[in-house]
Amino acid sequence: MNIKSKLKNLIFDTLDILTAVGIPLDDLSDRRKERMVLALLAVGNIKTSFNEALSTKDNYFLKTRDIIEYENANYSENISSGSYDDIRRKDLISLVAAGLVHNSSTIEAKATNNPTRGYGLNPLFAELLKTYNTKTWDEELAKFLLKNKSLKENEA
Repeated sequence: MNIKSKLKNLIFDTLDILTAVGIPLDDLSDRRKERMVLALLAVGNIKTSFNEALSTKDNYFLKTRDIIEYENANYSENISSGSYDDIRRKDLISLVAAGLVHNSSTIEAKATNNPTRGYGLNPLFAELLKTYNTKTWDEELAKFLLKNKSLKENEA
């Protein structure tokens, strides 16, 4: 399987996972969904497999400009470096609100506009990703959902 096919599969699998953990996707365009997924994959340093997932526990954080560079280098995107605000306001907003992605300012006392602030995967979510399409997926998903309220539940 070539790299483009692997990435396409990762995108669809990630959308499946986001739906399972309660991220509302219905009102988003296909491109907005793809951008959200690519930002999530970049924040977890995932290029070909969920087993590669790194999290805040691994001290892996990317700033918004780093996410753009990562996506351009690893996912054949062509995102302008000036689009860093879109990463935060559009691509990561639901993921951070749901607790799937942590912002380092919530871990360390950093100002919201601090340029050293970065984003990293929630360690529990990174572990959940690694169980996708395994025998333990349903059990691990149920455990994850007990600990993390979905955005859909928060909206109700």
